[in-house]
Order: sequence, then structure tokens, then C-alpha cells
Amino acid sequence: MNYYLGIDVSKGYADLILLDNQKNIVEKNFQLDDTSQGHNQLSDLIRKFFSRHPKDTLYAAVESTGGYENNWLNTLQNLQT
Repeated sequence: MNYYLGIDVSKGYADLILLDNQKNIVEKNFQLDDTSQGHNQLSDLIRKFFSRHPKDTLYAAVESTGGYENNWLNTLQNLQT
């Protein structure tokens, strides 16, 4: 099954939501700060997701906001390795 993580980036924080392939909310809207603690929380959330859904695919979309998205993108890319 495919899942989708949407990340709406703003200066200093991001709003996130996790949907399944039927557009059902899996993880209700939540907000994380653009800090190491916020990025660690995102990493933990994704690791927990894959512990429950090891064979599924998670796609992430990060809004392009003139560079504010780069921290979130780097976190997601680091989790792929």
C-alpha cells in the first residue's frame, strides 16, 4: 500500500499530515518545529510507521518555500539511507 506525507513548510516550523492511498487521514495534522528536536520527532514518526508497515511505500511532498524546505528535505533524504 502507498502512503503520502504532506509537509507544508513555513519559517521555523512545518505542518504535516499522513494519508493512505484512499486519502484517509492516517496521522492527523500536526506541527513540528524546524529544529533538531522537530526533525528527530519526524524521524521517530517515520521509523514507527515503517515498523508497523514494513512492506509499504511512503511518499513525501515538501512545499518549496524559497529554501525553508531544505532542512526537511535533508531529514527525509537521510532517512532513506
